[in-house]
Amino acid sequence: MLSAWAIAFASGAIIFFLLYFVASSFNYKKRFNDKYDFKNHFPYEFNYEGHFSDNIIGNVSLIMSSAFSIGLYIVSCAFKYTNGLVIASLGSGVALSLLIVALNFAPLKYLKLHLFFMVLSFVAAFATPALIGFGFFSHYQDFKDGFSLVFFIISLVIAVFLFVLIMNPKLSLNIPMKKATDDKGNEYYVRPKFIVIAFSEWMMV
Repeated sequence: MLSAWAIAFASGAIIFFLLYFVASSFNYKKRFNDKYDFKNHFPYEFNYEGHFSDNIIGNVSLIMSSAFSIGLYIVSCAFKYTNGLVIASLGSGVALSLLIVALNFAPLKYLKLHLFFMVLSFVAAFATPALIGFGFFSHYQDFKDGFSLVFFIISLVIAVFLFVLIMNPKLSLNIPMKKATDDKGNEYYVRPKFIVIAFSEWMMV
């Protein structure tokens, strides 16, 4: 019964997140006549200089995805093989789900607020799979359960990947803009095709 609930919550979180991204991308294209690319755009740019209602489908979908994610963490901790580490991941996972929403409404013009949410999300994104992984490794040591070992390995790979992103020396808000010239000879700035910090924020979600 619990596994069915876990699958339902996980499916809901994924479906609503995809809906959020697709709907928000279409809305961004409509508002700014420009294609949204997560490799060089921040999550908050979906709502840049706009109101909640300007991207109503995307924003509601994001909140629903976060709610389903929180439900997944809570249900997962009801399984009989949970331990202290797995339960600790509940708080980290819930925090990450809420911070993902917060990052979408904290533009860079509020730099301190954006950095606050970003740093917390990086910590929570790393801690969640790490805690889950070591929790299942502890269970594997006690019961030699193959499933727990597989889950530990997958979680550890994810945690290491996120740790590498966080420790990237290029993770900076110092974004070098490129100069370009239009048909009339006027210069304007173009963002690079890849922005490490923007891409990293997307990887944390």
